Amino acid sequence: MTIAAAAFGCLVSTENLVAAGPAAAPNVTYTASGTFGSPKSGSDLFQLQGQPFSISVIANEADVSKNHGPQWASYTALKMTGTVQSGLLPTPLAISNSSTAIELAVGNPSYDVFVLYSPVKVIGITLTIIATLDLPKAALTNDHILPFAAVALPKTATMSYSDGTNTTVMSLTGSLVAKVPGAPATKTNVVLHEAGARSITAHGDGTQSVRPIGAAVDSGVSSDVVALEFFATGVRDGSAIEVRIAGQSVPVLYAGAAEHFAGLDQISVQLPNSLAGSGDADVILTVDGQMAEPVRVHIQ
Repeated sequence: MTIAAAAFGCLVSTENLVAAGPAAAPNVTYTASGTFGSPKSGSDLFQLQGQPFSISVIANEADVSKNHGPQWASYTALKMTGTVQSGLLPTPLAISNSSTAIELAVGNPSYDVFVLYSPVKVIGITLTIIATLDLPKAALTNDHILPFAAVALPKTATMSYSDGTNTTVMSLTGSLVAKVPGAPATKTNVVLHEAGARSITAHGDGTQSVRPIGAAVDSGVSSDVVALEFFATGVRDGSAIEVRIAGQSVPVLYAGAAEHFAGLDQISVQLPNSLAGSGDADVILTVDGQMAEPVRVHIQ
């Protein structure tokens, strides 16, 4: 929030109500999903690194900004719901409130800015969540609460959370989409997430091993069947889905919504025995002709 306030002179106040628009105006639903990256500062108190998240914020197309300037606007008292996985707990955390705010700014000559501010309670602790996304220039059509094309979260995307004393800043990967019911669906960017990837090995004796991919993938013995499982974005609505590993097309076992995480996708593929010992290899996901940035794995 300090960055946003300094750059655009905007202080978001979640206590101010947004002016309601006509009931006939459609809602705009902002959906962000992806995974948490490495901590940029502070301690990863809730063990979020590598864990998936999915949130939705609902506004109305007729909402009037509470604060605004020549090229920025802020909207408050918005409804936010979502799920976040923490390494501390076995099941996803549900988060929800009606005091979320967003800022949209288009004045920077290099990028547009989307900032989300939300107070939430997590395992009884009240936290202030701030997500700051420096979007590609022209990603926002203007500084109003109108839909825009789906965008992949850039490398500069960060999320910070603070209990008033300690602050942690995490990087983010994933996508952000704004959609109005009845409007043509925007094409979601296809993203293959490196964080959270794991290998699942079915052994000949009927047992199973599950390991994070981490530094290497163990291809096992010839009688093992090894599957690689990745979180992804832009998969569930695809009609033509292909995954190549080291240039070789591999069988897709599952491509669809990720369990427990609304808005986040998952894709599982079988690792052929022929790729055993191939070393560093790119995993490339293509959905309806749109190719994701490759993820590098090391196959033993």
